[in-house]
Amino acid sequence: MNIKPMLLRLQNALGQDNLSEQMLLYPGLNLDKSSEINGNFVIGYNGSPNSQTALDFILWMAYQTRLATQKQVTVHVVYVIDCYNSLESTIPKAPLDRLDLQEAANCHLPSAERFGFQCDTGTLSRPSGTQVAERQSSTVSLANTLEQVDRILWQARCLSDEWRGSLEAHLRFGAVATELQQVVEAQAADLLFVGCSDITHPLVQQLVPCSPCPILGIPTELEAV
Repeated sequence: MNIKPMLLRLQNALGQDNLSEQMLLYPGLNLDKSSEINGNFVIGYNGSPNSQTALDFILWMAYQTRLATQKQVTVHVVYVIDCYNSLESTIPKAPLDRLDLQEAANCHLPSAERFGFQCDTGTLSRPSGTQVAERQSSTVSLANTLEQVDRILWQARCLSDEWRGSLEAHLRFGAVATELQQVVEAQAADLLFVGCSDITHPLVQQLVPCSPCPILGIPTELEAV
């Protein structure tokens, strides 16, 4: 879809002249000039200050879009528990104008292998006492993590209620870029919002080759230090 009218509405509401240029990190593979929307906005959210800023923006944009188009807009808040430390990995990328056919083909892989992340696999064996203790510790740690995630997503729902918006929360496990991309594709999303301000951010670099929809980030001056 054509994201520019949406960004211009936000830009005019905030009185910022160059907001659209700052926020549009990538226009998406589907360069559709139509302004028609499907009514699904996706955001990668983890409760950090930057993702909170991104949530504020996307809820505002959903509200403005509902007023302008009289269409229902659902914000899909995606929290990914990163099983691969995927954003800490260095994945070599070709320049955006030199993506080869092999990389384009990789966009269709439905797993973390798309970005080079793989789970360790091995033969099944009887667990030792140490392994059992480690698994029990991991279970407690996961329970604590899920409790924290539930609080974070509850806060997002509360903020959405203030805007009288429609919100769906998604909890995913895997590589961050892969899981976000799968939600984008499943929802036929109009846009993807992330708490980044630069196209060189590892998450954006992993998303860019395959994203069918525009990727938006937060303005540089609003990025948390």
